[in-house]
Amino acid sequence: MGKEQRVDRALGGDMKGSLFSKILYATDLSETAKEAARYALSLANEYEAELTVVNVIPDLVEEMSAGMGYDLAAHFGQDKLDSFYEEGLEESKKAVIKRIHQVCQEAGKELESCTVQQKVEVRVGHPVEEIVKMATEGGYDLVVLGTHGHSLLDNLLLGSVARGVVKKCPMPVLTVRLKE
Repeated sequence: MGKEQRVDRALGGDMKGSLFSKILYATDLSETAKEAARYALSLANEYEAELTVVNVIPDLVEEMSAGMGYDLAAHFGQDKLDSFYEEGLEESKKAVIKRIHQVCQEAGKELESCTVQQKVEVRVGHPVEEIVKMATEGGYDLVVLGTHGHSLLDNLLLGSVARGVVKKCPMPVLTVRLKE
């Protein structure tokens, strides 16, 4: 009996193809995130699941305004900020999508016969909120993301995207400890 059959039997029967049909892989595009990409690609390949890769870009105007305690929209005008922001955002999205394809292609090379075609999406906002929203609204069965394994002190002071997604996401979340 193969590993896959043992897992399916332990889960109560032939689950292949039904356990995961839609997988969401959330990435920050760091060099270490390739390990989590390998898991996402491998699972999608094994279960013949649809794979969507998402990267969340922080809203820089909101971040800068909050960090400085200053309303940039009131100072520069919302229309001017929107125009500047949209131009920069489109360029950022193109670069992020290119990088996502590179990471997935590199990770896929390490897997035998990986035929997964992934969809790519780039969102703007708070990473935890956007990942959970996308996973819930998109009807995903599993969320895969990496975690850098920071110390408890780091998590208390800085927060953690992985911890936030695990806490708020209604479906299973696979966290992959990334190599430092």
